[in-house]
Amino acid sequence: MQLPKSSFIRPGRRRAITALAITATAALALTGCSGGSVTGNTGGGGGGKTDITVWYNYTGPNVTSAKKLIDKFNSSQDKYTVTPQYAANSDQFDAKLINALKNGTGPNMVLGDSTPQNIGQVVQTGKVLPLDSLLSDSSSSITKDTFTEGMLSTGSFNGKQYTLPTDVGDYAVVYNKQMFKEAGITDTPTTWTEFAADAKKLTKGTTQYGAYLPIGTGEWPVFTWQAMLWSAGGEFLNEDNTKVEFNSPEGVAALTAWTDMIKDGSAYPQSLQTASDNNGTPGMTAKKVAMQINGAYNLSVLDEGLGDGNVGVFPLPALKEPAMNLGTNNSYLIKGTKAQEAGSWAFLQYWLKPSTQAVWDSENGFLPSNKATADNATWTAYLDKNPRIATFAKELDYAKARPSITQYAEVSDALSQELQKAMLLKESPSDALAAAEKGAQAALDKQ
Repeated sequence: MQLPKSSFIRPGRRRAITALAITATAALALTGCSGGSVTGNTGGGGGGKTDITVWYNYTGPNVTSAKKLIDKFNSSQDKYTVTPQYAANSDQFDAKLINALKNGTGPNMVLGDSTPQNIGQVVQTGKVLPLDSLLSDSSSSITKDTFTEGMLSTGSFNGKQYTLPTDVGDYAVVYNKQMFKEAGITDTPTTWTEFAADAKKLTKGTTQYGAYLPIGTGEWPVFTWQAMLWSAGGEFLNEDNTKVEFNSPEGVAALTAWTDMIKDGSAYPQSLQTASDNNGTPGMTAKKVAMQINGAYNLSVLDEGLGDGNVGVFPLPALKEPAMNLGTNNSYLIKGTKAQEAGSWAFLQYWLKPSTQAVWDSENGFLPSNKATADNATWTAYLDKNPRIATFAKELDYAKARPSITQYAEVSDALSQELQKAMLLKESPSDALAAAEKGAQAALDKQ
């Protein structure tokens, strides 16, 4: 999940990175580079094979898993040699890539860019290869139908498909089973009304709160609130992403659902927020809260803090209808020679095969983007052993994506600032959304 090179989504991957104790050492071991330096693609080939240079920002255990799968691809055929290179951390990745592309030193392919909503800036260089003709080619093993509409939309810019989602993450509600038992709650809530009622039952003054709700600035509150908005029947932007639509009666209802719980004392107040909040996970492990919105990537941390078997998961309760936001890491090809483009496409198809995705996702805590992976034996066996992951996976059936626009970061920031004011009860939900609309619309008008 991710989650953004900005603060989000890639919330999913960034927090996965934290949970997995990433080290740069492992990344360097894979790249064979020193000091994190990156070599661009030279277009050369060795031993009759075409060299394919792939940039990514995976670190830690992700690198070990990626190396294993890349080695498997290289040994499976004799036309291409894929060489992975760690390019930069997520916050610096796009800037470094854009500069390299302008200087003609970029890679042949980018694997798993963690902020697909910002890739429009890379597309604007004119160096990213549109994928529409490849996806419609009869010889292709992947097509647009390989993905859900929400996933596919993350890579569409100006009517063309430039990127494809290769890693997926979302969120759900995790809860302390023992606290539920002590409160006499025998089932998990399916509506927000039930969720709020259960939170009251779970609250014990200021020693234990029923729920942690996303608070603070940054992408995480925006990412999670968008699902609340959609669940209330609202929209974030209009269809062509030129006009703000979140300032609506549905938006007010979605934000009020959160602020009402702050007012009645059943939701975790900001005073308990920490600098390394990690979605509020410390509040859960300290047993200060009973429920929180979180990603699958933090389950191991929660299990360690609360005990195996004590951490449950249920889908985000609905206001009117089920809704979910998804974070994706997207991959794309850089224009080059015909052999380089063919090699990059061959590797991307391999990376998206259900058999590859099943291994990659189960080893790294991601969810598959290829719909067919749901029937893969390795993946289904993984879900059988980890039934809580199935809750996250099932939400992908109706999950939507954030708009893929270059102004997304500014739009998100404008909304984030105002969401926090509402959650601190300094502004009403309607006033906060009206103010956020002004800032977000100003960002959109720069297009």
